[in-house]
Amino acid sequence: MQCEEGTEWLLELLTDVQLQQYFLRIRDELNVTRLSHFDYVKNEDLEKIGMGRPGQRRLWEAVKRRRALYKRKSWMSKVQYHLCPAGNSNTTNLTFKKDDLIV
Repeated sequence: MQCEEGTEWLLELLTDVQLQQYFLRIRDELNVTRLSHFDYVKNEDLEKIGMGRPGQRRLWEAVKRRRALYKRKSWMSKVQYHLCPAGNSNTTNLTFKKDDLIV
């Protein structure tokens, strides 16, 4: 199974839930090359490529976990940027905007 550049994450995600045999079909037939592309994939699409209901549930759960992981990383990068802005590592500038905080 050959990954194009930028789709390694998809193979990793599918391998984690033992669905790696669907990699080429998801990438080529459903044209999923980014995590956000799953927003447009429906269960019927997955059925058309031969994925059963249990596999679909595992896939959606893995996508949900991956999205949560990226949101956490995104949030942390905002905090790190504000703690140590580029070019001035001697001072700490801690600022938060209202939309940066999660309540």
